[in-house]
Amino acid sequence: MPKTNAEKQENIIKAAGIVFSQKGFHQARMDEIAEAAGVAKGTLYYNYSSKSKLFAATVTCGLNRIMAAIEAELASDLPFLDHLRAIVATIIRLYISNKEVTRIYANEMSSGIEDEVRSEIKAVREQFTAFVEAQLQTGQEKGYLAPLPSHLSAVAVIGIIDALCSHHLEHPDLHSPDELTDTVFTILSSGLARNRQAGE
Repeated sequence: MPKTNAEKQENIIKAAGIVFSQKGFHQARMDEIAEAAGVAKGTLYYNYSSKSKLFAATVTCGLNRIMAAIEAELASDLPFLDHLRAIVATIIRLYISNKEVTRIYANEMSSGIEDEVRSEIKAVREQFTAFVEAQLQTGQEKGYLAPLPSHLSAVAVIGIIDALCSHHLEHPDLHSPDELTDTVFTILSSGLARNRQAGE
């Protein structure tokens, strides 16, 4: 049975994610992506007129998929701190399970990517930051979180998770995803400093 266009698109994005994560943007070739996706090179160029556009689509589709999964899983009435921990755990799990996108984003955003492509990826990244910011604002309004600038706090949270997940992907046997979640949640909920009695 012939594949639908949607199935071809899914195969192309999946194949591109694997090739880009293994070889990087500059070393990846469109013909090997076409071969990995099981489509003709002409079909690939019909859908994506350049490697840059395919790269942008790969990252933005991946980040959108992660955001959709987070929102679907976190529709709950949990107490806020439980909700925050669930957000952290879900983001970490999805970052790790979508490791091709995570590696592409971490390794390629500062290596000569065209401005147009960078802008497209930046736009979806800002959507993700806004999502995390909204969760933190809720925590501030309910008195669970310190009244810090919510946008900066969201950028910091995402930065910590990015760094830990990238470290985990490079050294998968050192720490489990649960340990990553515990570390991030503890930093967010109670900080690194221990509470000390006055005068100590």
